[in-house]
Amino acid sequence: MLFIVLALIDLRLATIALLLWLLFNMLMNRGRLYAGKRALLKTKKAVYVAFSTSIDFKKSFLSLSRGMRILGGRVEPSQLVEFAINVSRKSARYRGKRKMRGHTVTIDYTLPRGRYFKVHLPATLRRSAAVGEFPKVSWESVRARLTAGKSKVSLVVVLDSSASMMYSIRGILTALEAVKREARKFRDRVALVVSKGFGAAVAQHPTTNFNLVLSKISRIGLDDFTPLASGMYLGYNLALRERSKGYEPILVIISDGNANVPLERRIRGMGYRHFAFDPAVQSVLEVAHLIAKSGIETVVINTKHREVLADAAEGILSGTELLMRVARITKGEYVGIVG
Repeated sequence: MLFIVLALIDLRLATIALLLWLLFNMLMNRGRLYAGKRALLKTKKAVYVAFSTSIDFKKSFLSLSRGMRILGGRVEPSQLVEFAINVSRKSARYRGKRKMRGHTVTIDYTLPRGRYFKVHLPATLRRSAAVGEFPKVSWESVRARLTAGKSKVSLVVVLDSSASMMYSIRGILTALEAVKREARKFRDRVALVVSKGFGAAVAQHPTTNFNLVLSKISRIGLDDFTPLASGMYLGYNLALRERSKGYEPILVIISDGNANVPLERRIRGMGYRHFAFDPAVQSVLEVAHLIAKSGIETVVINTKHREVLADAAEGILSGTELLMRVARITKGEYVGIVG
């Protein structure tokens, strides 16, 4: 109303007042997007935000983030995606280890440390043969078992196949390729859910064959519609099934946040809570609350991150704000790729 009055008096004065208001609004809301964060890493090409408050997450983050801090601005977006997934995997494994206390599995070998250790016989014999002392074995050839909790992780990837994702697929594949190398040691599983058209479908049921999933991601066709809520809901149900089989599920949501297709039916138990004017956005936030109740580890990857410079209208969210809110609700991790 004030701007209209000023415009009637002097158009230039109204323009200056509007610019000053926008500048003030931008400065006041600069940190609003990251409200509630527990960790924040920013580079020129990407941003990483974590909202988890669990002890398992803190231990995982501290052990894996040292290299990221050293690299600083030289970290590539695919490296941040890999980092986020690995933090969630390690956190989930900590949680699963408590459930299966005392059960361990040999995943690799290492040099002996301490007075007591278990010998990794195949590695010891290989080393003995390599140095030419077989069938004798010297102390220098002895290798110890590297063990870890027997709990296994299941990654459920929810992929938005909208046309705007075209230029982001390569970076996502690079990150998942890096995750694959580590996951093979633990026989972790991966599944793929694709949001396309007016619904979602399981493109690949849980498998230990990461190559199969990677090849399917590279061949997925693109569409103008984004039923993100449907993909999240299907991924959520798949994650629950994996949990019932003894796996620790991690939901990896890859999207640009431009949801435009709502769920066909409202979720039971959500009541009539209002989150947004847009039905598609409302559906996404309802599913996010459902995921939060289940305690499933969640990683949200935004392939089109944009810094919020001004306050949006009540109930209207940009793609970045929507995905950030999903990460905040689920107490998960957010990786925004600036593009």
